[in-house]
This record gives sequence, structure tokens and C-alpha cells, in this order.
Amino acid sequence: MIKTRSLIGFFVLVVVSVAPVQAAGQGDWQYNFSPYIWGTRLKGDVATLPPAHPAEVDVSFSDILENLDLAVMGIGQARKGRFGVWGDVFYSKLSADGNTRDQFFSDADYDQTLSFLTLGASWRLLERPSASVDALVGARYSYLDNKFKLEAGLLPARDRYESEDWVDPIIGLVARVTFAANWYASGWAMSAVAGDSDTNYDLFGGIGYAFNQSYSFIVGYRHIKIDYEKDAFLYDVKLYGPMAGFTFRW
Repeated sequence: MIKTRSLIGFFVLVVVSVAPVQAAGQGDWQYNFSPYIWGTRLKGDVATLPPAHPAEVDVSFSDILENLDLAVMGIGQARKGRFGVWGDVFYSKLSADGNTRDQFFSDADYDQTLSFLTLGASWRLLERPSASVDALVGARYSYLDNKFKLEAGLLPARDRYESEDWVDPIIGLVARVTFAANWYASGWAMSAVAGDSDTNYDLFGGIGYAFNQSYSFIVGYRHIKIDYEKDAFLYDVKLYGPMAGFTFRW
């Protein structure tokens, strides 16, 4: 098992609008902006150099404050009436060290750069004073850069560099429910369909407090699963952990 540095995400674009249409009215554009902090764990298998077995990567929560890697990501939407356009930007870079679980190489240093860009449209399926549900459709472009430094075992030491990019159609739902005064619950579920990945889904759920129509705070949990394989290239991981941040609406 590879013990790695932690991954901290900072959302700097606009977050998906899950609030009911309010003062702006049906004919005006509405926007959200939400900076977030995401303390994640990354766990899964990443291909190394054949015949070595895939390396097992594990970014634990206990490493978050000790060793920080910075990620930039954001989910956003501009809405007019029931129609919206949305985007999701994700960038992360992390380092890891450990072993490859076999005799071919004794140790592995691992650097990863993962990014994806998702663009699409949304349509409000349900709108009530205390609840809303939107349908999402779009496509996600993913780019992954892997760098391995493999220490000598039965085979001599060597470096390995691999990169891949792929595209997945995406569908999903995003919802919000107000349950007490200014308190609300919100979340989304998105998944790839018939794309290049075997699996690619993105889940979020959180509890928020709206100070007014323009500002709110939310704490939640996000889970992303990616399983992509092509020839000897393998990236089968989960990224998950708590998020917190502010939302600005106008």
C-alpha cells in the first residue's frame, strides 16, 4: 500500500445552482459563485510498468494537515428560468511513495496530475418554494498524467511516464430541500454513460445555512469514482471526503 500526501480541493468557479428561482424572476439570468475546501482521501489501483502489478494508492485523512497537495476545482451554472448551462472544472496534483506489491520492483515514487472539464445543460424538473430538482446532461473530458520512479528489485530501476485523455457523456440530477427556517440540504449525482471509462461517477450531499438570498454556507461530503483502463494503462480510484465553503448568489 502506498501512503501518499493528502489532497485539498479549493473550488474557485461557480457552484451548481440548486436554489428555487427567487427575486430575479423567470426572465433574468442568475449566477452562483462558491469557494470550497475539500479534504479528501484517494484510494485505488494505478498501473505501473509491466510485468509489475498495479500500485495501490492510499491518501489518508490523517495526512491532510501534515502534507498538503493543492487541487483546484469548481462546479458552476448560469440559469434563466428553467434552463441553465453548467460546467465542472477539476485539477489535482499529488505525490506518493510505497511499494508495488511484487518482487519486480522494490519501491515506487508516484506523481499524479488529474484534471477534467465537464460542460453541459440543465433543466428544472421540479420547482417548489421549499424544493427543486434539476436534470443535468453534458460531457466530461478527463486528462491523467502518471509518473513512476521504480526502485530496483528483480528488474533494474527505471522511470515510467504515462498520460491518457478520454471523454465520457454525463447525465445527472441536482436537488435542494429547505427543511427548517434558513437551513437546507442539497446535493448532486452525476454519472458517465457509454463513454471511454468503465466507471465515472460524482456524488455530493451537504447541509447548508442561508444567511440571506445572496450568501450561504454549506458543509458536505463528495465522492468521485473513476475506473479507466486502456492496454497497460490503469486508473481505478476513489476520491472522497468532507467539503465546506461559502456560496455567493446574484
